[in-house]
Amino acid sequence: MKSKIPFYRFTTVGIAYLITFCCCFNLKAQSLDSLKNVLVNVTPVEKRIELLKQAGEGYMNSLPSDAIFFFEELVRIAEQKKDKTLKAFALNRIGNCWYNQNKIGQSIQYYLEALASTEEEPEYDDLRSRINNNLGWSFKKLEEYEKALKYFKEAEYYARKTGIKKSLALILNNKGVTEKDLLQYDQALLSLNESLLINREIGDKRQERFNLNNMAVIFINQKKYDQAKENLLQLTQINKTLGDTVELMNNYQNLGQTFIGLQDEKSAESYFLAAINLAKLQRNMEMESNVLAEISRMYRNQGKFEKSLQYMDLFYSLSDSLQKQEAKLFAIEVESKFNAVVKERELEKTHKELAEQKLYATWIVVALAFTLIGVVIIVRVLIIKRKNERKLIALNNEIEAQSEELRQANEEIHAINENLEEILAKRTQVIVEQNERIKQFAFVNAHKIRGPVATILGLINLIESSDNEDTRKELLKHLHTSSIKLDAVIREVSKQLETENTDENVVS
Repeated sequence: MKSKIPFYRFTTVGIAYLITFCCCFNLKAQSLDSLKNVLVNVTPVEKRIELLKQAGEGYMNSLPSDAIFFFEELVRIAEQKKDKTLKAFALNRIGNCWYNQNKIGQSIQYYLEALASTEEEPEYDDLRSRINNNLGWSFKKLEEYEKALKYFKEAEYYARKTGIKKSLALILNNKGVTEKDLLQYDQALLSLNESLLINREIGDKRQERFNLNNMAVIFINQKKYDQAKENLLQLTQINKTLGDTVELMNNYQNLGQTFIGLQDEKSAESYFLAAINLAKLQRNMEMESNVLAEISRMYRNQGKFEKSLQYMDLFYSLSDSLQKQEAKLFAIEVESKFNAVVKERELEKTHKELAEQKLYATWIVVALAFTLIGVVIIVRVLIIKRKNERKLIALNNEIEAQSEELRQANEEIHAINENLEEILAKRTQVIVEQNERIKQFAFVNAHKIRGPVATILGLINLIESSDNEDTRKELLKHLHTSSIKLDAVIREVSKQLETENTDENVVS
């Protein structure tokens, strides 16, 4: 049998659905931040953490300013749960977001906070390694190479403790590049070579390319052109296999510089021209301009001024185009910034209007909710009142029925009492009459019985005192006669008693 849902419960559920619908409809008018806030608040904690991580990672490169929101929410949850690992992770990611926006000062601030949230325990080693690496790269971008190297060494220490080869190879590469910037070439080559061996071991071609290129640059700076050439040729082959045109263009330029050092101008020109062709394909006018300048410089150093001028003309022609393009890009950038300001103002106005609409909608929803709640309360009160009225009517009917039964019972009792009084009066009268008759009977019968009894007693005395046999026989005859008389009297008394009993039974 299906149980019926009370009306007030049905109405309450309806209100809940209505409010939810109104809120969901109202969300369309809310800002992006409000939508994010709703998304975070409606999710259970553990699931919310995972969603916030996924959302933050997804926004980190494309919209880092939005990603910060998700990671800040993770920080708040971590502080509530007292989870240092989660807090350090989130702070590190916020630092990454600021770095992606080229705000290095803010990134360093959050990296240091993340580092302060960790402890010297094995479970924090990997996290400390990554945070120190990020700090190193941030200081490197600020060209504070000594500080950068300090943090890269810290990162290397923790990476070796964890035994994670990929992380160690990346950190060693970064450390080697920083040592190169500090002109510590021998140490840089050791770091880069170890990174290269690890990357080859784990099959990471992308990082292997960075190792080879960085080592080649050091060899060029050391004028070890043969070693530079060997590295660059390996690197060129990898980039051809991977189809990475941008890196290949840089390889050709570096190979051109290397062959200049080897005094092989023909090979140098060949690689420079290959770099120019790729730059044209990529529409990279800056790279094309730099290579043209290097070719012109190469021929000028050789005393081939005609060829040098030929490439110099191409360089200036390209520079003019580049300047025009830069001017055009500058104009586009200015226009874009102006449009952005206009759009920002419009967006601010829209947000303000949306906020007002949200406020109005919220008040409407609240008013509607209170109205519906009031209706529910009134309906509930009416239902309870109706039920109570029905119960009261039923109770009155029951009381009236009981009153009628009580009245009938009282009448019966009254009738019984009256009958009992009548019976009691009759019996009392009978008893009085019986007592009177008994008194009369006792008085009369006492005389009737006493006469024969006295005669018998006197005869007995005479019999006992007489010695004459004839006298005693005569006395015995008289005794017998008196006994018969006594018996007759007793029989008469018994008969009278039986008559009295019969009359009493009839009366009762």
